Amino acid sequence: MLSFVDPNDRKWREMAPSTYNLRRLLKYRSKSEMLEMFDGQGQLVLIVAQFMIKLCSEDDPVIVLLKRLDHSAKLSWGYTHYSEEDRNLSIVFRSFMEELQVFFKVPNSMSTLSPKQLVAAFIDFLFEILEEILNLQLYFIHRVEDSIQYLKMELKFLLIFLGDTPSQPTDLETTKKILVDIEVVANETGSFLYSFFFSTNRISITGMKETLSNLLGNVELLKENIKNHCITVAKILPYGVTPKTSVVSLSLVDSSLDYLNDLMDNDDDKFVDLKDQIRTIQQELTFFLTYVEVEKYPELEEFLIRISDIAYEVEYIINSFAPVWYLTLRIPQIMEKIQLVSTQFQEKKKMYDAGLQKNAEYPSQQVSLQAPRPLIGDGKIIDLEDVQYEIKVKLFGGTSTLQIISISGMPGLGKTTLAKNIYYDSFIRKHFDICGWCVVSPMAPSYHKSRNMLIDILSSISDLNRIKILNMEDAHLAERIYRRLMRRRYIIFMDDIWDVNDWYDIERLFPDDHCGSRILFTSPIADMGMTASSGIFNYPLRFLTPDESWDLLQFKVFNNEQCPPVLVDVAKKIARNCGGLPSTVVFIASVLKDLEKERSLWMDVAENITSYISKETNDYMNMLELSYNHLPMHLKSCFLYFAAFEKDKEIPVQKLIMLWAAEGFIRKVECRSSDDVAEQYLFDLINRSMVLVDKRTSDGRIKACSVHGAMHDMCLRVAEKDNFMQVMKGQLSIYEEHHRLSIQSRSTPSFSRPFGLHVHSLLGHLPDPSAFIFSSLKLLKVLDLSTTDMSLYNITGSEVFAILKFLSVSSIPPSIESFENLEFLFVDNKEVVEIPAIFLNMVKLRHVHFSGGAQFNESLRIQETQDENFLLNNLQYLSSIFINDENDEKILRFLPRLRTLKCRITVFWDSSVNHYRYPAFGFLNHLESLSVSFHLSYVSDDISREVIDLQRNLRKLTLRNFDLSWKQMNIIGMLPELQVLKLRDDTIKGKRWDTWKDEFQQLRYLELDVLQIKHWNASCVNFPRLERLVLRSCQNFVIPFSLGDIPTLQKIEVHGCAESVVGSALQILEEQRDMGNEDLNVIISH
Repeated sequence: MLSFVDPNDRKWREMAPSTYNLRRLLKYRSKSEMLEMFDGQGQLVLIVAQFMIKLCSEDDPVIVLLKRLDHSAKLSWGYTHYSEEDRNLSIVFRSFMEELQVFFKVPNSMSTLSPKQLVAAFIDFLFEILEEILNLQLYFIHRVEDSIQYLKMELKFLLIFLGDTPSQPTDLETTKKILVDIEVVANETGSFLYSFFFSTNRISITGMKETLSNLLGNVELLKENIKNHCITVAKILPYGVTPKTSVVSLSLVDSSLDYLNDLMDNDDDKFVDLKDQIRTIQQELTFFLTYVEVEKYPELEEFLIRISDIAYEVEYIINSFAPVWYLTLRIPQIMEKIQLVSTQFQEKKKMYDAGLQKNAEYPSQQVSLQAPRPLIGDGKIIDLEDVQYEIKVKLFGGTSTLQIISISGMPGLGKTTLAKNIYYDSFIRKHFDICGWCVVSPMAPSYHKSRNMLIDILSSISDLNRIKILNMEDAHLAERIYRRLMRRRYIIFMDDIWDVNDWYDIERLFPDDHCGSRILFTSPIADMGMTASSGIFNYPLRFLTPDESWDLLQFKVFNNEQCPPVLVDVAKKIARNCGGLPSTVVFIASVLKDLEKERSLWMDVAENITSYISKETNDYMNMLELSYNHLPMHLKSCFLYFAAFEKDKEIPVQKLIMLWAAEGFIRKVECRSSDDVAEQYLFDLINRSMVLVDKRTSDGRIKACSVHGAMHDMCLRVAEKDNFMQVMKGQLSIYEEHHRLSIQSRSTPSFSRPFGLHVHSLLGHLPDPSAFIFSSLKLLKVLDLSTTDMSLYNITGSEVFAILKFLSVSSIPPSIESFENLEFLFVDNKEVVEIPAIFLNMVKLRHVHFSGGAQFNESLRIQETQDENFLLNNLQYLSSIFINDENDEKILRFLPRLRTLKCRITVFWDSSVNHYRYPAFGFLNHLESLSVSFHLSYVSDDISREVIDLQRNLRKLTLRNFDLSWKQMNIIGMLPELQVLKLRDDTIKGKRWDTWKDEFQQLRYLELDVLQIKHWNASCVNFPRLERLVLRSCQNFVIPFSLGDIPTLQKIEVHGCAESVVGSALQILEEQRDMGNEDLNVIISH
């Protein structure tokens, strides 16, 4: 049948499959009409082409034919109608159409997918075709359009049922039978569509109507079978087997409760008869949430897993828009299931309370002792002599009381090697009477861990036979250690401690006889020692610089010889790609030592560091994975989410926190905002050396963060292994199993249309709009596609984005009214956009950001401001908007809980006072951060000389391009909570700025940018808590010298300023150094 296409032809085999040229050609009627039997048939063919590309290999004959077709479309493009190229295109097109029939039945089994997933993917493919048929509004289907619409809705239900995993235990015969029945109906639907919409013959409407009637009859029978199946399963398996979730989180229960609360508050007819059952589910979920929060029994984690799975099941059933009859069937079943789990839970709890069952360890902790960790070896530590010296000073000096010293940092930085160097140091051995060492195995059960530490310590501080020590009871071990250390100056090294409780378990063994004894921890947790003791000194290890990595690599590979010149640039690249981790450098050096010194071989190592580490040994990755395994439950999901971001990329913290919140990772904590809780989560991950701080805000909060390359590799590995997230860097699968997809390939082919029954988060780069229909992803909570122009996409149906919480795009979607649950909106626009009137109806919005600025449209400014009863009670962040007149200002009054506002303003006429004025902000009682940029208008009348009305609770204020008098500056200076002030673009009027005694009493950060003043009179009294002073492009004044006397001042930055400014900063530094102040730093740049 493919006689004119040689499948072995190398030209077609090596060409990447594409439909770009064919799609472009079909947009023009003069070209499409020669191919199509009816208008739009070509669009249906494109859908099939997209489906087949995901099914077939690139050298499959039908894919080779598709390549030929797209190439023919390209050749035909430049020629007039009925050319030779057109005739060839028509022949290839019809040949291609004849090959499509095989794709209209459920695909044969694929090794990576289950039969159910294949059926679901095939039904989604049919659903897309039906949706396009209805969108085309074909004249010849008018008599059967309602039936086609009904068929589409029934296919949608079949997808909902296939996604309802707990209703389909795979080992039951009834499940196998119902899946066969679904496959039969799906194949019948495929046959119907191919016969009447992909035929090259005339279409019989009568035949279509008759076939469709029979098909719908079979669908009704199938629905009855599904109903009976669900009832049978509930009777056979009352426990309702649910899939075990690898990453368990109580936040999922929180999220489900939010949905149920909203449901109970709404008057949706679908749920009227189910409210009693839903209320029962609410109560049981709340009980579990409250109990686990208070009691925290690790032994009962299995119930937490089961309840989390039930919470997801509830959320899926409700949010998938299932028909009423299915809800009526499944909701009572879920209610019975959760009641049964609750009863079992309470019975188990009573057994533990009565002491009838012994407490166990967490299942995740029942693993072997810690894997051996690679050491740097040879005692060579690059440029850590300064840290080693500081630690030794603390060990030798300080008070005579027992003190704890801590060395912290992520695995692989050389903490153990540094500690060993100190342990074997001759001066340490002379200074301390006793030196002991123990390894704290982080994932061992607590009993074994404590005993192992006792054995290690006693073995290292005594001459007792180790076999004799192994046979001692724990109490005897503890007594021998205590007696050995009593009244002696000792130092004990505790290597790799992860939990402060491990210290508390043996703390009593170390007498404090005021002999100058010391304990030294190594830990990935920065504040480990601070938790253990108030008198702690912590030394966080830094990463190696590229030069230090190169020195270490050269030493390990070539010893004292030089690297061959031909390999120097490649070897330096290898050193850089080790990410500053000494352990990685050492391991890669061992690989290079055994490798031939050929440039191509070394270049392969440079580009595949991670794969070489994974291929040669799993020790290091396992060591990193210990960091993840040891995380508290609520942090695991937060950490794995870093897999969604590209490696070595800086991540805006504000965006990260919003994503966590939208996903439901943030637990509700009484009297604390979700933002504050999320920031604490991030701090905890940083404290555990799993996340790095890249940038800080002016008030010291974290602005941007990242994950080290090696940690990111581990994160990605665990995320995919535990079915948490799939990162796509190439062709998408016909079916995506993961709940979250991150598309990180910018060259994803246009035919890559993601589909999965449980996909609820999509991040990255969207495929070509002509190939992507969002209706296949009805469970989306997160859509992060800031590089995508949403106006190009086909968004149909109010239910498509009904549960979406987070949206990041490059333009406001045209159907924004469908996003009724949206909480976070990021628009990365390049030009100013208009905010539609529907904006004020989106009552759940919490955070709105427009990169390129936005203004309220006319209908919003006039119509909505007349509604005195409307309030956007949840909006807390709004950036960046234009405030141009009274109506814009009135809109702000609808935002009573606004905490952060960034805007651009002009003066406007106030009819109530008959003069021009600035917009007021004092009515925003919760406002903490305000950034205002003033733009001059044509107004020439006198402006009110009073400064803009400011909220006295402001903590951060940025003013740009104002002309403020000394009186207005005094008003700003008297704001009682102000901690950050940024004055930019000649904001102060005149040539002199005098500060007064009671001004700026809480200010910690002051930035002056392009100010033209010549005299600045200030003293330490005016800024008693100032920590950082930043000057940019200031030309005419000197920094008041008395500012150097501010006890809290840590840094003065001078960027692009005149010599007078630079000189005064350096003079302040010199004076402070002469006075013994070593804490002040001055940074100069030109």
